[in-house]
Amino acid sequence: MIRIDGLEEALARLGRLDPDAAARAGLRAAAEALAADVRARLATKPGGPHEAPWLRRGALRGSVAVTETDTGAVLASTSPVAVFQELGTTRTPPRPFLAPAAAAAPVAQAVAAAIATHASSEAPA
Repeated sequence: MIRIDGLEEALARLGRLDPDAAARAGLRAAAEALAADVRARLATKPGGPHEAPWLRRGALRGSVAVTETDTGAVLASTSPVAVFQELGTTRTPPRPFLAPAAAAAPVAQAVAAAIATHASSEAPA
């Protein structure tokens, strides 16, 4: 017979874990981290590199928000100019800020870390 110290406590903690709450917390944390990265990409002063929109008054940066849904989270901009900056127009080249941030984001790692943090704080020792 093999004895594993702490097994009963570990099983009890797992039994108290709410996987849905942990998943929501993980998605929320990942979405907020991604939103912070998007906002950081909107900090280039006029006259600087123009791969992303220039920061003039901060309205576009301030319009970036995360909204939770029943199945996850949505990161979007409420600014009417966001789509023109992201995709370009017939006169203006695209200056994407959402897609590059999403492509560079280590979302899976952020979700996993947030779930682990939530799980350890939710289940009392």
